[in-house]
Amino acid sequence: MESTEAAVGSSAEPDTADSTVAADADENGGNGNGNGRRIRKGERSRMRILDAAARLLSCRGYAATTLTDIAGAAEMQAGSLYYHFDSKDAIVEEVLSVGIDHARAAIDAALEALGPEARGSDRLAEAIVAYVNCIVAESNFTVANIRCFNESPPQTRESLAVPLREFTNLWVGLLAEGQADGSLRADTNAKVLARIMISGLNSLASWYRPGGELRLEDLARQFADMVLDGLHPAD
Repeated sequence: MESTEAAVGSSAEPDTADSTVAADADENGGNGNGNGRRIRKGERSRMRILDAAARLLSCRGYAATTLTDIAGAAEMQAGSLYYHFDSKDAIVEEVLSVGIDHARAAIDAALEALGPEARGSDRLAEAIVAYVNCIVAESNFTVANIRCFNESPPQTRESLAVPLREFTNLWVGLLAEGQADGSLRADTNAKVLARIMISGLNSLASWYRPGGELRLEDLARQFADMVLDGLHPAD
């Protein structure tokens, strides 16, 4: 595992967008000293860094993505990154954390749209479709998590252990719901199945490319159908 890159230098000036402060209190929504706008600009700069890092990490991986690369993709000076993050690993950890959040939000939205009366098998199918869409079409952050988690430093993996466990438990819960209401076969281990499913879904990040013969909508439904066919209760 490569060590975190050395600091570029604390004497570097912040990027122009982040250092500009407006004096107009009405425009700021603040008290006339520019603090309101400074906070908003700082947050925008932070998100620009994270967006750039997610794009690079999802394509290149952890080791091949440098702080200089991230700064260039964000159109910022390399030293400016240190006004927002302490290190490359701090950026990576935030990107990977957001990736988990994006995946969870996509699945939660799909389940909420189904309503509380949906069968467990239907909830599982919609969760699969939502996660496929998140991986393939919606979130560089989620793909970055899939690609970079095992490459990231031990402290990063440790800090993300709880949210990743909760994400796995979401799938375990969906399988258990289907087993409880009879819509999924009950003679399987939900914890083992959840891990197999997540691994299979995560593999899409490495091989599926939009624009090919298989449309995303068809891929998502086929994956869900294959899982449900294998878990259909015996007659």
